[in-house]
Amino acid sequence: MNRRSFRRLLGAAAALVIAVASPVVNPAAASAASTLYRATEVSIIQEDVCTGNFQAYICFQKYGDNFFVVDMYNDSSSAAAYFETDYGRTGACYNPYGKGHAGVCNLDLKEGARVCMYVAIIDRDGANSLIIALDSKKCFYNDH
Repeated sequence: MNRRSFRRLLGAAAALVIAVASPVVNPAAASAASTLYRATEVSIIQEDVCTGNFQAYICFQKYGDNFFVVDMYNDSSSAAAYFETDYGRTGACYNPYGKGHAGVCNLDLKEGARVCMYVAIIDRDGANSLIIALDSKKCFYNDH
């Protein structure tokens, strides 16, 4: 393979990676997370509305306004439930406990509000954090 063919192949591979990753990563929504909540470890998950993928499983319990997060993937990132409401509140409940462990964040969301939650993957470096992926969107009304 000559140098020109190799460059074309490399360029095509880079374009494919960007095209595949783009629908999963939403920088506008990710940068909007104004508050990051650290979950408290729990052994039982309460669920009304759930979504997930191979990296994380998240649930929202309407009575009590609790986000539950289970990390399903063994890596250095934290699983999280990123949320946004129709009245402008955004944030993420992250689970720092690792694969197979569940965490919960008790948040006070407005009753009757439309809430959208996403499975999020967060990389943390001390006080800094970055949401690197959002997936599995689920919207509902907080109407318990």
